[in-house]
Amino acid sequence: MPTMSSRWLLLFALPVLLRLLKTRRGPSREKIILPREERVVLLGASSGVGKDLALAYAKRGAKICIFARRKSSLEAVKAECLALGLSEDKIILVTGDVTSVKDLVKLRETVVEAWGGLDTLHILAGVPSTSTLMQLAGVQLEPASGAQSKKNPSQRFVFTSEQGQLGEAGPGEEGLERLAAEARACAEVNYVGTVLALGAFVPLLASSSRSPALHHLSSVAATIPAPCRAIYSATKAAGLMAMESCRVECEGSGIRFFSLLPGTIANDFRTKTATSDTGGRDETKLDIKGAWGEKLLLPPAKVVDTIFEHLALPPSPYPLIPYPPFSWISALSHPPRAIRFLPFMYRAATWMRDTPLGWAYVEPSARKKYGLPN
Repeated sequence: MPTMSSRWLLLFALPVLLRLLKTRRGPSREKIILPREERVVLLGASSGVGKDLALAYAKRGAKICIFARRKSSLEAVKAECLALGLSEDKIILVTGDVTSVKDLVKLRETVVEAWGGLDTLHILAGVPSTSTLMQLAGVQLEPASGAQSKKNPSQRFVFTSEQGQLGEAGPGEEGLERLAAEARACAEVNYVGTVLALGAFVPLLASSSRSPALHHLSSVAATIPAPCRAIYSATKAAGLMAMESCRVECEGSGIRFFSLLPGTIANDFRTKTATSDTGGRDETKLDIKGAWGEKLLLPPAKVVDTIFEHLALPPSPYPLIPYPPFSWISALSHPPRAIRFLPFMYRAATWMRDTPLGWAYVEPSARKKYGLPN
């Protein structure tokens, strides 16, 4: 029978034994590819998170290729990178459209000629849509009158046109054409651009890098229905599913697929529209900002740090239970997470969405956040 002293010895020895038996993680990606040797392509680097990432990579001394439609904006980004100490031979500037096959092929050929391949691809290009679906069609939601409420007791709001009265049939051709134009413009960049980028660069990543990684900047709106984001949400969801399906299809290729789903970032993205650099509806500039709270606005630096943190994770699978005999079973090992919400509270919102809390709390909170009636 064990004595008291032997029990205490066992108690103190157990943590040491567990530490010795615990499976070690593989080397971080930054040890496999040194940051100053990393070859990085940034699709959509003229502003927003794309620009922030370009500057962060410049500080690390990486080889970076910046790609976007506006040459003047790219030249300004390049100048900032050079001012941070990046040498001229480590930055490539390519103008083009992520929805253009010719432009993407030109970009790929440029990267192959200069570097022989790439290690990291960031799909960052995106366009917003910040009106409700009905507003784009020229229709508003107004409080119902007493007579209208009697006709349908559950109807608290009615649809009216921009001119006041709306026929029972709904908006006319002009409003629907405007809606169609917005939907097509968003789909071209947020969905088609993502699909083309995957098709153009996935094989090159797999064949030219020791530890290839592909990051897609998605959005919380891709998984949670958001007011004033109907078209944006739909097209970002399509892009995310393309990324995820490609990940499943390319299992075993050695590529690390990673999508970041951030909430509202404190930059000027929402001031744009799908077809213009101005005219967007930025709720943080309206009287309803108090419904947001500063904690809901993500600092751009936090987004960049999170992307780097996850891309640096060891790419090899790690056991769910890192102790023998479970660690010997390969089926119980898992790769780094493919999707990350930022902040985590939005992951919880996806769980609540399909419960009574979705209708009673998540959706009313979302309408309040975007200034819609409840």
